[in-house]
Amino acid sequence: MIILQNSGVPIYQQIAEQIKADIVNGKIKENEYLPSIRGLAKDLKISVITTMKAYDELAEEGYVTAIQGKGYLVNPQDTEMMREQHLRRVEDGLTDAIKAARLAGIGSEELKQMLDMLYDE
Repeated sequence: MIILQNSGVPIYQQIAEQIKADIVNGKIKENEYLPSIRGLAKDLKISVITTMKAYDELAEEGYVTAIQGKGYLVNPQDTEMMREQHLRRVEDGLTDAIKAARLAGIGSEELKQMLDMLYDE
């Protein structure tokens, strides 16, 4: 897991997003436990509170369930629904990028080239 201290995105959110991606991509399987809160906090050299906040966000969004005394268990996922949610987020981001490109006078071909370059990174 990669945490960027100066990214402008809160650390708990970075953790939650990376775990979500791992669940969606099948790196973390359903009915599998996430690393312990204390263990992950120690590995990432962050506070337990920050890790707990990330796990609580995952629970609120239905990705995991907290099991008393055992940790956080990955829920079975409706992959089609999750895909739709991610597509909406991508569309929103691209809509914002298109608006910014138009304001900056960037044409569609240049924007496509930028997208290709960023996607390949």
